[in-house]
Amino acid sequence: MPQDTTHDTTARDDDAVGVAVVNYRMPRLRTQLEVLANAHKIRQMIEGLKLGLPGLDLVIFPAYSTHGLLHDGADAVHVARGIPGDETAVLARACRNARVWGVFSLTATHTAACLSQAPGNTLILMNDRGEIVQTQQKHQAGQNGRPGVCPGPKGMTVMLAPDDGDAADDSPDGQPELIVGCPGEPDAAPTPQALARARHSYVAMANAAGFDGVRCHFGRSAVVGFDGHTLGECGEEEYGIQFVQLSKRLIREARGLTPGEALTSESYGPRSHPAGRALGGDQPPARA
Repeated sequence: MPQDTTHDTTARDDDAVGVAVVNYRMPRLRTQLEVLANAHKIRQMIEGLKLGLPGLDLVIFPAYSTHGLLHDGADAVHVARGIPGDETAVLARACRNARVWGVFSLTATHTAACLSQAPGNTLILMNDRGEIVQTQQKHQAGQNGRPGVCPGPKGMTVMLAPDDGDAADDSPDGQPELIVGCPGEPDAAPTPQALARARHSYVAMANAAGFDGVRCHFGRSAVVGFDGHTLGECGEEEYGIQFVQLSKRLIREARGLTPGEALTSESYGPRSHPAGRALGGDQPPARA
C-alpha cells in the first residue's frame, strides 16, 4: 500500500521558513510622487517573487530602499512621511496580495517629542496581513533602550537589528531565532557571520547595490546559519536575490544541546537555493 506522506510534507513545510534578501538598487528620489512610484515597484517585485518562489515567507529589503539615501537634508524633510502612511499602505497591499511578511526601510518623521531631529531611517516588520508588528528607528531603541523580539512568519521569533547592524544580547523579549539587519553603513556594521555566532541565531542581512548618483553600493546581501556558516549570499549585482529556507526545529534543538555536542545549521533541513528559482520547479527568475 502506498505510504501517505501528506502529514510529513505538511510538517516539513511548517518547519521551513523561506527567507529572501534583496540587493535592491539604491534609488535617488526627490519627490513624494517618485517615492510612491518606487513603493509600487517594490510591491510588484514582491508579488513576482512569490510567484517564482512559492515557499517565500519573508522578504527583506535594504536600508533606504523605499525613499532612497537622501544626501541632502532638505530632500529628506521634503519626502519623509509618518508611519503608517501612503508608502506603508502600498507595502501592506504587497504583503496581503503575496501572503508574505516583509522588512522595509523608510525615511520617517520622528514623534512629536523629537521633531527637532532630522528624519531618520526606520525599519518595519510587516506581517502577511499588512500590519506593522515591529519598528526600529535609527538612533532610537525599540523597547526600553533595547531592540525588541516578536513572533514572525510561522512562529519564528524575529528581531530587527539597529541601524549599525549590532544587536546586543539584552532584549527584554528573549533570544531571537532570526536577526534581520539592514545597516545604513554596511562597512561599519558587524559581519552577519560574526553576529550569528555571537547570538547563536540565524541572520539575514540586506544591502543595497548600484550607484545612486553620489555613492556606490556593493550588495552582498546574505543569509547566515546560527553557527556562522553562510547559507546564501548575493554578489554585487543590482536586484540580486538569495532565497534560503530556515529550519525552526534545527535551531531549537541546537540551543538545547549540552556543551560539547555539535549540531550546525548545515547538518539537516532546508538549504540555500538558487536565487529566483522555485523549489522543485523550473520557473524562470521573477523580475520586477
